[in-house]
Amino acid sequence: MVSLIELNEENWMDFARLSVDENQKHYLASNIGILARGYVYRNSHANVIGIVADGIPVGLAMVRDMDDEPACYELQQFMIDKNYQGKGYGLEALKLILDSLKMEQKYDCVEVCVKMEDAQAIHVYRKAGFVDTGYIDDDVPDSYNLVYRFEGDNDKLGDAGIRIINVEEPTEKQMISRTILEALPDWFGISEAREQYIKESADQPFFAAYDLEKPIGFLCLKETGKETVELCVMGVLKDYHRKGIGRKLFEHAREKAKQAGYSFIQVKTVQMGRYAEYDATNRFYQSLGFKEFEVFPTLWDEWNPCQIYVMTL
Repeated sequence: MVSLIELNEENWMDFARLSVDENQKHYLASNIGILARGYVYRNSHANVIGIVADGIPVGLAMVRDMDDEPACYELQQFMIDKNYQGKGYGLEALKLILDSLKMEQKYDCVEVCVKMEDAQAIHVYRKAGFVDTGYIDDDVPDSYNLVYRFEGDNDKLGDAGIRIINVEEPTEKQMISRTILEALPDWFGISEAREQYIKESADQPFFAAYDLEKPIGFLCLKETGKETVELCVMGVLKDYHRKGIGRKLFEHAREKAKQAGYSFIQVKTVQMGRYAEYDATNRFYQSLGFKEFEVFPTLWDEWNPCQIYVMTL
């Protein structure tokens, strides 16, 4: 029987001695390295987990919080000792880890980065329910980014109270957009630009997220060509960041754009590497499946180079 246990001063060496085959060692850190990462990432609530089968140490895993959008749990390390592989322990342990995270459910998903050539690991993750996000990190271009999304009624927000709706009334659009954008000065602090977004929202396809009767986020689309629509502006109240609201808004808007016959969707933001807030925005768009298209260095101004992302619908 497989179970998970906490590491302590009495048992950590038993797990430190575990190892994968030589041909698997370049896929992940050594077990000493995993233990060290648990300390290094302590501010991200890193948790190093011992995996045992009938009381015998057989594997090690590390999970940490990722608070930048798209916020998630990161299963950063996961291994089963070479002497215990092929017995189903990995899949059983993985399901136990997912179940424990679902009970906590600080986030709505778990992500893992896995080498494209690590077919054995990919097989286990997919059997557990992970799917490919389509996002390739420039720092690890030889790896897939897989995600497991929680289902059921454990959502901290209470899905029964969260609604994504189409808004038709122009004055209601402007009221919602003003409420959200004025609450996000780190992203929409330039009043002239903010007022332009609010004004234009009245005539655009407009989707709003509600928590019961309270508007908590919105997204506007804008036609930029016969085949192309732009994610013109979106915002989610800070108290609802890292809870999957932005992703739900986008998925709703993307489906509506497909139904309207568009072939592509694009979005603009400040190029990665300029500001922490916009770096998080870039990562969010990449996680949705957007691909880098072009950078216009002076479209806005020299301090805010414009990154354009595109996606096929």
